[in-house]
Amino acid sequence: MGIIVGEIGWPSDGDRNANNQYAQRFMQGFMTHIAGNKGTPMRTGQVDAYLFSLIDEDDKSIQPGNFERHWGVFYYDGQPKYSLNLGTTNSGVLIPASNVNYAYALGDCTSLGYGTSCGDLDARGNISYAFNSYYQKNDQEDQACKFPNVSMVTKEDPSTKTCRFEIMIELYFGGAGRLIGSIGSLVSGVVLFLVLVL
Repeated sequence: MGIIVGEIGWPSDGDRNANNQYAQRFMQGFMTHIAGNKGTPMRTGQVDAYLFSLIDEDDKSIQPGNFERHWGVFYYDGQPKYSLNLGTTNSGVLIPASNVNYAYALGDCTSLGYGTSCGDLDARGNISYAFNSYYQKNDQEDQACKFPNVSMVTKEDPSTKTCRFEIMIELYFGGAGRLIGSIGSLVSGVVLFLVLVL
């Protein structure tokens, strides 16, 4: 029997038809079908399948489209995007990944296009999003926030209802003697964002 290897999935951002609701609906439908062990019309029974993709890839080429970086079930920082029952539990709750650190050279603005999760930001919001992406991808280094007289570091999360400003590093607080994970699990310490000040 010939074997065909392909990929299916649904991006969650970077296009007007790409959002968490559509991605969750598609992925849950696929996982429910796979868990049912129905197979295909030509080969009934169990089918081996792999999710595309586990985590968003913020350094992937966007030549095919801005959606290319948003196929993951998790955001860049390892936080789940939506509920997804993988067939192993009844809860549908994905556990956040830990120790996920990304630090590439450039910012990722693929969420700023028409119809995307951050597509409703004004010009100030767009610039703040780009600044913050660059800042986060460079581990919140001082040299990554050198936009003289136009940017500032803030503790206030500028995220909106639909637009999530990413945090891409794990913070270490020496005095506390522990690592503090993503924003959702912060116990103490400070999460920093870089935004436009004009």
